[in-house]
Amino acid sequence: MMNIKNYRPSKGFIWTLLLIIFTAWLVYKCVPLTEKRQDARIHSLMERQRMRLAQEFDSYTSEDFARLPKFDSRKYALLKRNGRFWLIPREYYGANGFTIRVRDINKLMKKKWEDNVVMEDGFRVFMYSPQYYNRETDYLSSDRACKSDTFRKIFKWNGVVINIDANTYSKKITDDQYLDVCLTALKILKEEIKEINYVN
Repeated sequence: MMNIKNYRPSKGFIWTLLLIIFTAWLVYKCVPLTEKRQDARIHSLMERQRMRLAQEFDSYTSEDFARLPKFDSRKYALLKRNGRFWLIPREYYGANGFTIRVRDINKLMKKKWEDNVVMEDGFRVFMYSPQYYNRETDYLSSDRACKSDTFRKIFKWNGVVINIDANTYSKKITDDQYLDVCLTALKILKEEIKEINYVN
């Protein structure tokens, strides 16, 4: 029967290997990044911080929920934006905001749109905390955003950034009809969505 020797690396080999690993780590840490890589890293860090801030302003805890006035969760959805709490009627509620359908435009704006003008999903209206955007922007105020000469699909209302999603309407819609969507969104924001505050 053959004897197999266990190979044990010499101390010199182990020290050389450790020195190579340490040198590679040192080069990685100390050699400056290229400008492009530095920009990418800074952008990534800023993006992470922006998302953390937005979550901080948009998420609520069970403690928050206990301190708020009682409301009928079958009728209203609770949304926190920019550190404030909003009740959105379930008939309009959609993820991150609300949805406007043709029937809502007809009812609230006294219009006669046909149901086949837009997709069944309607128009998505997103509500964001300003911290969500990583840029300083002078948003139009809500009283100027829905006028034909200054129309914008993104504007600020009560400290919340409102974004009417332009990708959810079909090619058939006119500028006047899109303005109806903006005015309907504004009407829902002012008359249907309610702010609530801590009671204890």
